[in-house]
Amino acid sequence: MKAVMKSAGMLGGLVTVGMLALAPPSSAASAASDDVFYTTRSTKQYTCAKTTCQVKRNLFKGQPLSIDCYYVGQPVSGNSIWYSTTTWEGEYWVDGYTPGQHINTGADPRPGISRC
Repeated sequence: MKAVMKSAGMLGGLVTVGMLALAPPSSAASAASDDVFYTTRSTKQYTCAKTTCQVKRNLFKGQPLSIDCYYVGQPVSGNSIWYSTTTWEGEYWVDGYTPGQHINTGADPRPGISRC
């Protein structure tokens, strides 16, 4: 009986440790959105929802992004939805606007993401 209880105690400890390891990190990205989206091609992150605005950052294909909300802006390939996005660069977070045409949202605007 003691061996069974000892094994159960060890298993309980492993489960606890496993749960701690799976807990989401507390960071700006997880606070901004529960979902991570990815760019579908190389694109840019801008200071506003137009391609004539200043470029904040070049994004590569497959770049992870969190989305806060969406704007209706300048059409890009016929799509006028832009997202307020946050990306990680080196040692800091970068906020900006990314064309919805270049993010794997499935539909624009993505259901469940509110307008800014």
